[in-house]
Order: sequence, then C-alpha cells, then structure tokens
Amino acid sequence: MRDVYGEILEALRPHLGPRAHAVLDEGLKRLGKRPHELTPKDGEVLLKGLVFRELQARLSPGEARQVVEGVLARLKEEAPGLEALEEALKRFGLYLDWPEVARLRTLVNHLRQRPDPKLFREAQELREALEEKLEEALLRQAKDLAHLEESLERVRHLGGPKVRRLESLVEMVRQAQAEGLLAQAEVERARKLALELRKLLESSVAQPPTLPEIVFETVEEAPRHPTEAYLTVEEAGDLEGELVIDLEALPEEAARRLQALEVEEERRRLEALRARYAPLLERATVSPLLAEVEALLQAGTPAGEKLALLEKAFQEAEANLRAEKRARLIQLSEALRALPLPEEAKAPLESALRLAEETLKEGGLPDLLPLEGELRRLEEEAKRLEEEAKRLEEERQALKGELAQKGEAFLPLLRELEALPQEALPERLPEIKARYAQLLKAQGEEAALKAKLAEASEALEALREEAQALGLEGAWEEAKKALEEGRLEDLEALRKALGEARARARGMALEELGRLQALAERFRGFGGEGVLRAIEEEKAKPLPDPAPIARALQALKRRLETKREELFTRLTAFFQAHARLQGFQSETGRRLKPLLPVLESAREKLPRLGPQGLLQVESTLAQAEALLGELEKEAEAAKAVLRELKGADLEALLEALGTPPPPQDLDRLRLPGVEALGYLEGDLPLPKEPLWKLKEALDRLDEALAQRRGPAALAFGGKALVLAPLKGKTLVALLERPALSAFLLELSGS
Repeated sequence: MRDVYGEILEALRPHLGPRAHAVLDEGLKRLGKRPHELTPKDGEVLLKGLVFRELQARLSPGEARQVVEGVLARLKEEAPGLEALEEALKRFGLYLDWPEVARLRTLVNHLRQRPDPKLFREAQELREALEEKLEEALLRQAKDLAHLEESLERVRHLGGPKVRRLESLVEMVRQAQAEGLLAQAEVERARKLALELRKLLESSVAQPPTLPEIVFETVEEAPRHPTEAYLTVEEAGDLEGELVIDLEALPEEAARRLQALEVEEERRRLEALRARYAPLLERATVSPLLAEVEALLQAGTPAGEKLALLEKAFQEAEANLRAEKRARLIQLSEALRALPLPEEAKAPLESALRLAEETLKEGGLPDLLPLEGELRRLEEEAKRLEEEAKRLEEERQALKGELAQKGEAFLPLLRELEALPQEALPERLPEIKARYAQLLKAQGEEAALKAKLAEASEALEALREEAQALGLEGAWEEAKKALEEGRLEDLEALRKALGEARARARGMALEELGRLQALAERFRGFGGEGVLRAIEEEKAKPLPDPAPIARALQALKRRLETKREELFTRLTAFFQAHARLQGFQSETGRRLKPLLPVLESAREKLPRLGPQGLLQVESTLAQAEALLGELEKEAEAAKAVLRELKGADLEALLEALGTPPPPQDLDRLRLPGVEALGYLEGDLPLPKEPLWKLKEALDRLDEALAQRRGPAALAFGGKALVLAPLKGKTLVALLERPALSAFLLELSGS
C-alpha cells in the first residue's frame, strides 16, 4: 500500500521539476512495472542508477549524492499502516465538527475495502495535519484553563452553587488537558460562568467616601484568595439567581472594568470562531460583519449582538458552502457523463467524485478544485481527440487528391484510403503515407518526396522543445533519424504521444499543486499567502511546474524550524529569568501568573506544533516577556529602596520626616505600592483619631452581626486603606489600589 513512486517523485520535484515524471516513467519501463507496483527495493535501484545520473546533470556530485541518500533514508523508514490510520481516526473521532475528520473517516473506509497508494498517502498527510491541529487546540485550551483557574481564585470566596459548579468544570478541563483531550463544551460553559461571577464581583466593588458605606468581608480569618472586591451579606444571595447588572447605576470605574471583561471574553470567542470557520472568512455574507466586530473589539467596545450575528452568519455560510459543493458535485458528474470518452478514461474521476460525495455526507468539506482540474483535463482530451479526428480526415482528403492526380501505380493505394473507416485513420493513415513515400521514390518523383521530407522535418523541429520538456526526446530523435534516412516518418504518433504526455503532466502537476496548496494553507500568517498566490499563477499556465512551489514550501519549513529553535531559546531564558523573581510579588506578577502554565505547556509541545501553534506561542511569550520586564524593573526598584531605606538610614529618614519607624515584624508586608504601615495601637504615620472612630464603628457592626470580621478595605480613588486584626492589634495600611490583592494575599499567611 505504500506509495513508493509518490515519495520519490515528491523528493525529486524540487530538483528536476516536470522532468522528474519522465525520469521515473523511464525507470518504470526498464523495470517493467507500474507506479503502484514499485517497492522500496525497486526505488533504491532507480535512485542509485537513472535518478542519480539525472541529478548529476543538474547538481554537483555532492548535492546529487545528498539528495539520493536522503530519499533512501526515508524509504528505509517503516511507514505507518492502516492500523495507525484507524487508531488516529479513533482519537480524532471525538471532534465531529472538524471537516478533516470526516475526510479521514471516508478515506479509511475506502482503504479498508481496497488498497490505494494515492488515498493512503492523502490519509497520512491528513493525519499529520490533524495531529498539528490538535496540538494547537490543546495549546489554546491550556490558555483557557489558566484563565479559568485565575478567575476561580478570584471568585472562590463567594461560595454558592455557581462557584462549586465552576470548580467542577475547571477540574474537568484540567483532567482533559492532562489526557491530551479537548473539552470544548466544558470550556465554553466554564468561561460563561466565570464571566458571570467576575461581572458580579466587579459590580459589587464599593468606592465610598464616607464611613457608613464601607464594604468589608465578615469572616473569622483573612480570606485565602482575596481580591480587590468584597461582597456584603445581602449581596451573597444574588449568586443564585440570574445576573442582571445595570451599568448606569455603577461607578464609572466599575462599569469600565465590566466592559473590559466582556471585551476580553468576546475577543476569545472571535478567535475561536476564526479558527473554526477559517475557510469561510472571505465569504461575502461574513467578511463585512467580521470587520465590524473586529473594529468594535479593537476600540474596546463589546460587540454583543453583532458577535452573535457573526456566529450565525458563519453557520449559515457553512451550510451554504455544503449546498454549493453538493450542487457542484452533481454538475461535475453530469459533465463527466456527457464526455465522449471511453469509460476506462473516466473511471478515476468517477471514483474521486464518489469519494467527495461520501466526504460531504460524513460532514466534511471536500476540495473540489482538483476534481474540476481533472474534468478540464478530460474535456481538453476529448476536444483534442475531436480535433485530431477532424485533422486526420482533412489529411485523408488531401492525400486522396494527390493520389488521384498520379498514375495507375497509385490507384490501389487510393482505393485503400477511400475504404478506410474513420476510426481506423489514426492507425492506418500513417502507414498509407509511408507507402506513398516509397511509391514516389520508386516512380522517380524525388522532388516531391524531398518536399514532403522537408515539410515533415520542419514540423518535427517545431515539436522539439515540447518533446524535451515532456521527456520524449527519444521518440523525437527516432523520428529525426528516419527523416534523415529518407523515410517519411509518422509524426502523428509523436503528436499523439506529446498530447497524452502533456495532458498527463498537467494533470499530475495540478494534483501536486493541490497537495502543496493544502500544505501552504497551514502556513497562513507565516508566509504562506505568497505561496498560495504563486500556486494560483502556476495553475493558470499550460504546463504548471510545482518545483518552485515545493522549493518555496521547503524554505518555509526551514524558517519554521528556525522559529521553533528561537522560541525554545526564548522560553528557556524566560523561565530562568522568572525563577530569579519567584519570591517577589506585585500586581504585575499577578497578571503574569496565568501565562506561566500556558508557556510551560507550549515548551513541552513545541516540537509538535505547526505554524499556527508557533505563532500562538510567540504572541503569548511576547506578552509574558513584556510583563517580566516590568516585574524585573519593579523588583530592582524595590531592592534599591530597601537598600537605601533600611537600618540607620531608614530611622534617620523617618526622624527627619517626624514619622516613627514601622514595627520590624511587618517587614514582609512592605510590598511595592504600600505607602504607610503600622499598628493603630502603636506609632503610625497616619492620623489616628478618625482611624479609631472607624475601628469602633466596625466593632459595633461586628456585635450587631454576631460575626468576627477579617480585613476591611476602603477605596479612595487610586488608594486603598486596610484595617485588619493582627496579633491582638489592629493593623493599618495605606497602599496603591493595584497592590491590594498581593497585600491581602500576603496578609492571609500571617
């Protein structure tokens, strides 16, 4: 079942171009075999003999040897069999909405019934593409999982059924990720629930200017996973109902945060839609709406209903595309049936059309371009045969006229020519013309014979370039030799051979270009667009040459490997740099934290990722590197401050400012962004009287609620004031709002 011929042909095309077909066909003739009968051992014989000599004519001996050795090494590798394809189908069969899975299922079903090297090769390439697609999807799922885990940490302290449901969904996604499976439905449900809880949390943020509006958390201990927002007891019940938030009733800052959450989630949904419906992005019913949604999200405005309409437009476009392909398949079948060609000539395309129809029924989207190209080839062949028949009839009439003007010696030949049926002309007319030339010579009409020989020689010379391009130099040389010897050679046989070779070469070139096009599609965004344009230009040529396209794709593959090595180096450097900052906490570190597991997963998957996956990794890594740069600057600034403001220098500075030094047992709470820190009962660089009143009010509220409070936070624009019971005292801290989460997290460990 292994397509040895196809493997060798693919390896030789970048070096020999269309000549690769002729060289291998010549080798097959010498071996007395057909392409599907070629074994790896036969391939080795061809490579070491005929192919190596041909390569030496175009490359240096060292380069030719390197090409041959590379192909031999691939031939010696054990190719995966049908069992490997069935195993892959079992794995990918879970993803019913992937069109490639439907195509693979159709191919495997056919291969179970009858071996076919060409279909087997397509199935292998499809399996590789699916492996690549799955790795890229798992990378996106790792990013989703990191986002969900971060969201869960933010809302876990809220409690309630929805939080427990979110925990359950996150655990399902985590387990699926560990097993290398996609949990698409669970991810979508979890993200929707996480967004709802985050919006509720953000809408509950209080920014009161006066004491009665202080919002605090009534728990016995500091929260394990604190956030910047706290819920009142009355608001906790809202978690069980439908979430309805009136943005106009919220403070402007809270409304902006809610809007940012919605935009972030919609961007992710749009990215998923683009990946899912990639072949439909240019459809007329989709592209305007897609551009509108992208513009809204880029401006930071939620798309809302527009995004829902876009998803619906994608679904309708896919349904329309299926209907169009189904209708086109019917048209192709009817056109093929109407062609005046032998059934054996139409059989391969009929089989391919049935395969495409089965793919469509399975839910796939078959590529009809190669089938349309094959139909055009058959139409051209039918047209060529029709023109050939017309030309032969014209030649018969012209020859009849000549013979009628000759003497009685030519009458038997004339009668024989008149009696020939139309279908016998291709075979018998050249023979009659040769006998006519002999009669001319025998009758002493040397001038007429020379004129005909000159005419034939001129016609033969016009065919020389095409014969060389199609690998028929041998047949051309034989015809040339016959004319030089005075024999009126049958040029029609050569023309017919050239026509067949031309049609065959064009068909094979278009088929190869179709295969290369599928590969180039995977390189979109990585330089594949230029290759795709070159493929379309090449298809328009009378005799396309896939060699430049193959070389361009090889260059892209080399660039891909270079990018892979570059990303591995950058990832290694990133994690080494981050390891030096693990003990440092800040708001920037909190923003960086969700990206770490994504990059860990990316580093592990890097050898298996394709172009799109590497682009994802590069984008995420660039974002993480920028945050790491900020984190390094913050750490350096913090170290500089600590070096300058510790010990005697700190005491001297505080004395100069009239502010007592903070207690030494609070050193670990002096995080970046903390401006003032101390105990209310001791020396404190803040006015104590209003703080004592605030503490007394909180104590009375504790008594009324019969609860023991934890930290209480009061927001003043970009600042936050925290009062927290600690070691029998009341800790007071004034800090920047972005540092609040890290401060409360550190405080919870006290």
